Amino acid sequence: MAEYPEVSKKMEEALNLAASSLQAENSEAYDALREGLEELETLAKRSFVNHTNYKSLLTKLDNGTSLTPEELNTLKLLMVGDADYYMKYDDDFDRSESELKRILEEIRKLQATDLDVDGLMHLRVLCREASSVAIPTAFYLEQKERVGKFEAATHDGIDRESGKFLANIVRSMLSQDNF
Repeated sequence: MAEYPEVSKKMEEALNLAASSLQAENSEAYDALREGLEELETLAKRSFVNHTNYKSLLTKLDNGTSLTPEELNTLKLLMVGDADYYMKYDDDFDRSESELKRILEEIRKLQATDLDVDGLMHLRVLCREASSVAIPTAFYLEQKERVGKFEAATHDGIDRESGKFLANIVRSMLSQDNF
């Protein structure tokens, strides 16, 4: 971490904020934690962009020149690196999918009853729970699809037209801080 002292400092701040948020157990503390984590993520992103030399990568993409494995990896990190790492380190997908199935089964059970006011409130809560579980599940699948599309598109190399297209995307990402 010595190479990125600003990131190290922000990590320590975020971890301290997390400890106090866990202890406080209130919404204000968790909002502050979320903001601190967003700042850390932005700083990590900016440090990554500033660390990498894109000039030769962009030149090769523009010219349709073959990329070295390292350059292809850099392109992958830029285009779908977040998705790839999300998939590597997310261990909630199976649990989320199981939880969603469990909640849907509860809704099926309610369907077989004559709903009253209590049943309607129960249904409402189950729908809210199912929706909250479906969001990260869908996000995981979107990330998996992004990585798969990138790997399929670059498996046999990158032709000149695709290279120019990718170079323009990378330039746009770097100039607009969309990365």
